[in-house]
Amino acid sequence: MHKSDGTAIWFEEAAEQLGVDTMRWMYLQQNPAADLRFGTRHPHEPVTLQTADGPIEKTKEGVPTAKVTSSPADETRRRILIPLWNCYKFFVDYAIADGFVPSDELRARVAGTCASASSGGQNTITGKASGTLSVSDRPEIDRWILSNLQSLIEVAHREFPEYNVAAFCSAAAGFVDDLSNWYIRRNRRRFWRSKDASDADKMAAYETLYEVLVVLSRLLAPCIPFLTERMYQNLVLGTQPGETSDRSGETLPESVHLCDYPTADSALLDAALNQRMAAAQRVVKLGHKLREESDLRVRQPLAELQFAAADAETADAIAHLADVIAEELNIKQITRQENLDDKVRYSYKPNLKTLGPKYGKLLGILRTKLPELGDEVLSPLRRGDSVSVEIEGNAVDLSPDDVLVSTEQAADWVSSDESGIQIAVSTVLTDDLIREGMSRDFVRHVQQLRKDANLHIQDRIRVEFHSEENMLQAMVAEWSDYIRGETLADDITLVDAPPDDAKSVSVGDSRCTIWIIRYT
Repeated sequence: MHKSDGTAIWFEEAAEQLGVDTMRWMYLQQNPAADLRFGTRHPHEPVTLQTADGPIEKTKEGVPTAKVTSSPADETRRRILIPLWNCYKFFVDYAIADGFVPSDELRARVAGTCASASSGGQNTITGKASGTLSVSDRPEIDRWILSNLQSLIEVAHREFPEYNVAAFCSAAAGFVDDLSNWYIRRNRRRFWRSKDASDADKMAAYETLYEVLVVLSRLLAPCIPFLTERMYQNLVLGTQPGETSDRSGETLPESVHLCDYPTADSALLDAALNQRMAAAQRVVKLGHKLREESDLRVRQPLAELQFAAADAETADAIAHLADVIAEELNIKQITRQENLDDKVRYSYKPNLKTLGPKYGKLLGILRTKLPELGDEVLSPLRRGDSVSVEIEGNAVDLSPDDVLVSTEQAADWVSSDESGIQIAVSTVLTDDLIREGMSRDFVRHVQQLRKDANLHIQDRIRVEFHSEENMLQAMVAEWSDYIRGETLADDITLVDAPPDDAKSVSVGDSRCTIWIIRYT
């Protein structure tokens, strides 16, 4: 960046256009040993910056303000700030709709101003406004996200004193992804259920997500101080920035930056649970990869997934969470196997480019003998590990780059493996599976119509559609209850002609026109 040619980015330009929390996270997550490609200033594109002190067209140094763009900033917002804000917004929207109010004890505890509710063997959260379901009695996924939060706190206390903030930022990014794409997404139905004061499971979901968001705001406060302050003010004090809390007699800190920094609660930390869920997530990751490679949409149900694991503990963990995996991947049956030899076979050939410089005189032997070793000996290479073998009296050290691995898959199955876990997914689609997949498409289109109409989450609707295709009509008749439940529709009606402004959409391989009418 140079002042002389106008490419130097001034602080005001970056702060107002990219965001100060974004900039702070960009620098904190960066390894200081490597350059940060911050962004680009466009000196020939002047802009007026809207600041807290009013609009400005020049920096304090008198330089005309110009447009600034930054790919790292865009990535930071995409991976961290927007997902975190969406998690916060999800909670707030549903809490308002359900009238959820955290108890004074819960607010004080998560703000760090009273002893943890799990200390002394007591996990119960009490209070007029919140439930009484202890943490130990909550669903496994609640206990998992709270356990993962304790692990992240431990990372903070380990890495901050070592000035290794980048390692903490990496772990925090992973946690936000788990919170958004695993915990909240898997628990949406718990929040969607109709309001019922006796629904302890729903209350547990609210209390768990509330605790995670508040503690996370305290944990991330040094890294993104403005976003976390806004979250804290609303969640704990019930105010917006600049407002004064009307809660008299409270001793809660007035700012997230006045709270004690979180410390891990050992009673909530469950390493075995974290490992079990991580194994399930690896299977889901592999399953999504296979779906993408085979052009099988997630909305299309599949019949079966078979798995095998290198160790019994991992296999037990996957089997324990088979229902979770089946729901995530939209697969009807998860089956454990000792191996998947009947579904996939691996063949190994030497990579002459890498082995030549190391074992030039042995290449002839390696060409013929290495493939004969088979998967029983060479399987660690598929997991990214190195292998030491003896071939005709010669010690040979093989890294994953030294061997080319190819697969031969059984008909109607696709397979993959990672970190000692093998999976195979059936690709056979029956008519029943196809119709169920169409129902998922139908729901997606109705939900998009709800979104386009700016409907509230509790608004009831009537769905009308037009189609001359028998398979689509049969699907709606078969899956009517499911579609109504997912879209808050009281009725689904086939009509002879669509409105002029209605759009035709694809439902599986069929075409139809769908529109909605809101009940007043």
